[in-house]
Amino acid sequence: MQIQTEKGYVSLNLYAQSRKKNKPDMVVGNIPELAQKDTVELNSVVPRQLPDGVIKYETPKFFFNSEINASLDKVLAEKTPEVKKAAYSIIEFNLFSTNSDLSDNERGALLEAGLSMAKYLADNYMTDEEASEFLDTINLLGAVAKTRKVDPATGNVTFIDLPQKPQGAPNDYVDTQKLMQMYDPIAYSKLKSAAANGGNVGGILIEFVKKLRQHPEWVQKYRKEQASLMTELKNTKIDNRFEGVNTMNIETFAKEMKERAEQTTFENIDFLTKNVASFALLLGYRLEYGT
Repeated sequence: MQIQTEKGYVSLNLYAQSRKKNKPDMVVGNIPELAQKDTVELNSVVPRQLPDGVIKYETPKFFFNSEINASLDKVLAEKTPEVKKAAYSIIEFNLFSTNSDLSDNERGALLEAGLSMAKYLADNYMTDEEASEFLDTINLLGAVAKTRKVDPATGNVTFIDLPQKPQGAPNDYVDTQKLMQMYDPIAYSKLKSAAANGGNVGGILIEFVKKLRQHPEWVQKYRKEQASLMTELKNTKIDNRFEGVNTMNIETFAKEMKERAEQTTFENIDFLTKNVASFALLLGYRLEYGT
């Protein structure tokens, strides 16, 4: 670094100017007085346990189709948060459990328990009209749950596709994209590509609608198949080992559900008893169960 003066430029070495003759040197070593080690015996530590209810789980709302979701929203609109949570927990943990460790038989038992839990909610928190609509919806979703398939190669889980109709759409509404997928798969592939890459989605749909006008049998067959599917799902009979459990109050219901679970042939019934206990706890009753 240089500084200009009246006599010219003077070089300045900041590093050299900063050094002092008696600057102490760093040496390796330790101070005995400070060389102490603090130890903690882990087996002497008492673990902390959070009180029940500190961590709260918010049950998600699944979307099936506009009609099913509108029905659930209507029936549960004026119910307490606890009842709403109990209803949606049945859908999440009993009908459509994502636990990949469960066997098909265990899933079946959870589904059946869920149907009886829905009956408890209907008997205790709903009018006759609400109860009928709610149970019809839960039974329909139970039938959908029974169509569960797992791809052995990828592990992906799929269920049967429910008819989709926007809220307020006329009864003769048809899903154009579904028709395209069924009867013009090449156009449907182009549509998906255009949607993903910002292509001319509208143009592809318009061209298909023109083609559709020339094939009225496509629409007729589609409507017939959709109606047949819904009839089959609504009429699906699910045998329920928990059918007839006393729904007089939550304590009686939970205890009898636990007794029914203990009569099953599963090697470990925790998946059932814990499920029943969780449902009961949402409604204010703590069910004791073994491990």
